[in-house]
This record gives sequence, structure tokens and C-alpha cells, in this order.
Amino acid sequence: MAGKTRIYEKGTVKAVWIEPGTGERIYSKMFDSEPAAVEFARGKQDYVIYSLVRQKKMTDFEWILLPYGRHRIYLKLMKIYWKHKSAVLKLFEIMDR
Repeated sequence: MAGKTRIYEKGTVKAVWIEPGTGERIYSKMFDSEPAAVEFARGKQDYVIYSLVRQKKMTDFEWILLPYGRHRIYLKLMKIYWKHKSAVLKLFEIMDR
């Protein structure tokens, strides 16, 4: 695993994007406003934006997905996964860890 860092960015809106090509890494940047996050994220290829719902002691966070970027694709893929989980896992020969 990569180095463990305990640095938390300030802000309540999080832009998240995926590393192009491999998807092995995700990146995020925090903002104080939705418009600022959207403006920044539009320069990324595959992104979603979340808004902070609540946090507890800087260790537990709850986020809500906002309607920007690839949010529709993300939601549809998750619904397919939840509905057909065993078939998806078998198809891709993936085991839960």
C-alpha cells in the first residue's frame, strides 16, 4: 500500500476523478462551493462530485453524489452490480475481499 498520510483538505465539496487508462488510482480535490468544484472538474475526463453530508471527528465522512460529470454512469453501473452481483462477479471472475 502507498504511504499513509493524514492530511485533510478543507472544504465541503469534493471533485473525484479516475486515472485515465487504468483506473487504478482516484484523485480528489476539495472546494468550498459547488460551482468551483464543477469548474475545476470539467477539465477532467471522468469525474464525479460529492457534497459532504456529515463528518465525525475527521475519521468518518458521509457524502452525497451530485448530478455532475459521470454520475449517471456511476449510478447505473452500481445498480446493475447490486442487482446482478453474483453474475457480475462470476463474469469477471472477481471474488469479494
